[in-house]
Amino acid sequence: MLQRKFRLRQKSSFKKIFELGKNYSVKYVAIYVFFKGPNRFGFIASKKVGNAVQRNRAKRLMREVIRLHLSEIRENIQIICIARARIKGVSYSEVENSMMNILKKANTLIKSE
Repeated sequence: MLQRKFRLRQKSSFKKIFELGKNYSVKYVAIYVFFKGPNRFGFIASKKVGNAVQRNRAKRLMREVIRLHLSEIRENIQIICIARARIKGVSYSEVENSMMNILKKANTLIKSE
């Protein structure tokens, strides 16, 4: 589970990132990235994703990708991950590939080359 210190929890934090952040989108996930403040992550799944079970699964998948790749993400970045309706019934590996591609596209990963 992603540690509490890495989670966005306040409505004002989400609002600030939506207003000032830059957005990117791929097949299963959309993200908003704000390049200031401590590393924090928020996860959203709307009712378009499905019932409560499907929404919670989508958020769990996104949280797990972030947790496992936390060491690869640059410092001082706040990210909101939004599950898209297509994420329903998709395997973890597909969500992981999709999220890593979008994080790379958003220039949020540490260059390991």
